[in-house]
Amino acid sequence: MSESVVFDLASLTKPLAGAAVALALVDRGKFSLDEEITDLLPELTSLLGRGVTFRRLLAHRGGMPGWRPLYVDGTGRDAVLSAVNRLGLATSPGTRFEYSDIAFMVLGLALERAGDQEMDRLATSLLFAPLGLEATRYRPEVRSAIYATTEKGNGFERRMAEWAGLEFDGWRTDFHPGEVNDGNAHYALGGVSAHAGLFSTASDVAVLAEMWLNRGRWNGVRILSSAVVDQAVSDQGSRRGLGWQLMSRMAPELDEITRADSGYFPPERTPWKPLASGELFSDRAFGHTGFTGTSVWIDPASDLCAVLLTNATHPQVDINNPLNSLRARFHNAVVASLDTDS
Repeated sequence: MSESVVFDLASLTKPLAGAAVALALVDRGKFSLDEEITDLLPELTSLLGRGVTFRRLLAHRGGMPGWRPLYVDGTGRDAVLSAVNRLGLATSPGTRFEYSDIAFMVLGLALERAGDQEMDRLATSLLFAPLGLEATRYRPEVRSAIYATTEKGNGFERRMAEWAGLEFDGWRTDFHPGEVNDGNAHYALGGVSAHAGLFSTASDVAVLAEMWLNRGRWNGVRILSSAVVDQAVSDQGSRRGLGWQLMSRMAPELDEITRADSGYFPPERTPWKPLASGELFSDRAFGHTGFTGTSVWIDPASDLCAVLLTNATHPQVDINNPLNSLRARFHNAVVASLDTDS
């Protein structure tokens, strides 16, 4: 293990690519946060006029289901949009928080329409290239030896699909270094989505985090306006920003611990997990985690970025893995180490 190891960032893709691209396009006047995404995706007729806005999708308050294996119904962007249209909404937009991969998949497809490019090219041109990040990309084309290997096959998602009575014939069965672990990103969208698919190193993630810490600026380069960054790290409800989780002093609720849509993940007993942030960050801190074992937390009050990348799904997913305990202890120890007075 070294700083050059490339990790499947999983849901760190949401704030570091999906939300950042969305906000960069807001800065460029491509759309406003409170416009409905159906302005760009009119084929989603079941969502028309329902108030599914960019802001609500970014804050997981858009009413979308949390997770579905959309690749069961077909692959490619058109197939995904058709599947989402059939799904419709799980709740009324704006009424409750539900962490949703589907929301960010839809967000990414709308961003591609707005930017007239796929997400990988948008993220590279708007974010990664200006920051000089050579190891951060979708669908990386480099030797497999430098990857932190994730799960063997997609056993976890396969069990969820089978529990729900769904069939799919395309499952991977071996290790897949350099391919995104997430099924919807890999099978349905060819590795490129706003919810998952990004690969990077710890040092590159630190640069992205410092850009957020510095309110959209890094090493003299302006990536996002300070105004749109302030929006992103302000509470949109349920201690969520735009793409970010905000620091909370409340213990997690059970519905925050379980995977969204429990019908797809029905273990007899859900293991307790502390908040990944730990308890010692300031109230201004914000961060995110990724299913493969990744996380980043940023605390402007102490000028701190904490990046923790692990391959926690290797060789298989264990729902009893104490990863959040590790994250919480790590973050607490990092914050405590800043007190250097004797």
